[in-house]
Amino acid sequence: MASRSGIAVLVVFGLAALAFADSSCGPGGGASADGDFDFNGDGASTCDGAIVVETASGNAQVPGNSSVIGSDSASCVMREGSGDEEAVLVLQTALARCNGQSVTVDGEYGAQTTQAVMNVQQQHGITADGAYGPATLEVMGWPGTGSGACVTGVSAGSTVVDQAS
Repeated sequence: MASRSGIAVLVVFGLAALAFADSSCGPGGGASADGDFDFNGDGASTCDGAIVVETASGNAQVPGNSSVIGSDSASCVMREGSGDEEAVLVLQTALARCNGQSVTVDGEYGAQTTQAVMNVQQQHGITADGAYGPATLEVMGWPGTGSGACVTGVSAGSTVVDQAS
């Protein structure tokens, strides 16, 4: 049987480890290097890949979260300096192809991508902060899978059909 002081020491070390892990996070308020299981305080985690969602106007490839437990989601957030390269490539492709933005498709969420996201946000009357999230997802056009046409009407709650490859 463990002594009470031994248990107390383990609890203190456990709490210290949690505090250190949270305070050493990078951009995105809780994002780890790979974006898995990291939450931004609003219920959306950092985008860690691309997924295919189903909409009334067709299937579209969007940035999303792929989970090892099978709960893929389009509810994710990226901002300058954050996001998985694959997720940023999907966003940049949509900005250029379906939303009329001049942006280099390079997988880096930098100043140019931030400005392109802000332009789309302004065009649609939502908060123009340059951060990609559920509100921006809903107003953007996305490359369709199959027809090649742009798809609208994607929401964070859209049915995930597949992980994009």
